[in-house]
Amino acid sequence: MGVANKIRKTIQLLKHRRRLQPFVNSSIFFMENAEQSIWGSITEEDEAGIEAAVASASLHPGPIVEIGALFGHTTTLLATLKGTDTQLIAVENFTWNPFFLSDDEHRQFTKRSLRYILKNCSTSIYDGSAEGFYSANQDMKPSMVFIDAGHDYGSVRRDIDWAMQSGCPVISGHDYHKEIHPGVVKAVDESFGSDVRIFGSVWLHVSEGLQS
Repeated sequence: MGVANKIRKTIQLLKHRRRLQPFVNSSIFFMENAEQSIWGSITEEDEAGIEAAVASASLHPGPIVEIGALFGHTTTLLATLKGTDTQLIAVENFTWNPFFLSDDEHRQFTKRSLRYILKNCSTSIYDGSAEGFYSANQDMKPSMVFIDAGHDYGSVRRDIDWAMQSGCPVISGHDYHKEIHPGVVKAVDESFGSDVRIFGSVWLHVSEGLQS
């Protein structure tokens, strides 16, 4: 490589270092927590929890609502496990992703990844915030709500509170990690106490008398 090319590449790195630094930080975080299920990835234990949740939800009418789809890994699993006539609504506003894609790039990537289930599996995306979805669906009673959007305490409590107020019999979610996501653990423990089952990093609450 000539000196001019080396200089040009160095200038490009300096020019984009503000954009590169967050990406590098995310990559390091992922490598340091490779054994954990983070950013939409799910382990076999997690899958067992989601399967148990969907099985319990199948006993009740109403759609399955996923709060936070990210790239659609869990969305695809939910669509695979649910009944063919059960509606699945994935709520995603495409404002954050660990690879710092733009909102439009994130939206396009996810919708293309989910193309088959969106067309063939009674699945839809609510393109907007969770608050907007709750406001637009005040009378909805889902059979199941799966919470995997904001992981701070306030966001998780908001999502749980809506699910409980709707009368949803099966409430579940992802990233129950005391070290990585203490806000999730605090919100879940405050809401349900010991009446919650843990599968890997998936938590599951089924209303009393409805456990399978």
